[in-house]
Amino acid sequence: MTERSTHERIVGDYYRTTSSMGSASSQASFDASVAGMRRRLGPWLNLAGKDVLDLGSGTGELCRLAMDCGARSTVGVNLSGEEIEYARKQSMATFVCQDIGSYLDACPPGSVDNIFALNILEHLDKDKLMEVLEGSLRALRPGGFLVAMVPNATSPFGGMTRYWDITHLNAFTPSSLRQLASLAGFTADLEYRECGPVAYGLKSSIRYVLWRLIRLCIRGYLLVETASDKGGIYTSDMLVRFTKPHCAIGYAGQAVDEPGDPPRGDS
Repeated sequence: MTERSTHERIVGDYYRTTSSMGSASSQASFDASVAGMRRRLGPWLNLAGKDVLDLGSGTGELCRLAMDCGARSTVGVNLSGEEIEYARKQSMATFVCQDIGSYLDACPPGSVDNIFALNILEHLDKDKLMEVLEGSLRALRPGGFLVAMVPNATSPFGGMTRYWDITHLNAFTPSSLRQLASLAGFTADLEYRECGPVAYGLKSSIRYVLWRLIRLCIRGYLLVETASDKGGIYTSDMLVRFTKPHCAIGYAGQAVDEPGDPPRGDS
């Protein structure tokens, strides 16, 4: 009998050691997590009629949101069977207990409109990370996007998020994400979003105003030390949206139409 590594033990028992003490601790906690995710993702949840894939789907918050937003189909992929069991009680989405890299390998090219990878990429080593990004690019339809939430190493408290979970292997910066996007074949125009307070009531509005003051101090410090704002994203977690080009780049830099694109003509 092969002994499991510590990483495999934690991943396999993630519901008991982690999720059950967070969003899955009660129905109220789950619903609050879904509502917070909706506020944070905002217009990136324009999913009506789309085929959506959620990598590392956890207890199913994003899958629940996608279905509520009118997605045509939603699939959540996760290695924790207990998390999947919980998620199935929260959403009519399809859940698959499988390694996300293996799932993407078997995913038909150009079969998905939008992919979400919230709090999962930091758990992957660099080789697996590239495998997942390239697999996501292949699975997306032209113009489709991948939204990821990752620990932000630019934040003064990025180390807290990087080491909050014992299975985290990486933290990221806007610069390192641009490197990954270029290597994987996504467009260069990544979109970033901070994961700070969102104003929706009195307390959250006060937090929002105070955060704006704090981030001015962080930006000022970086401008003094480095003469750069280092991307201007300072929350301990950040969101990034990768977009698949409408055409691939072929030999010698020549644009090549993707399957399903209209024929190229002279303008």
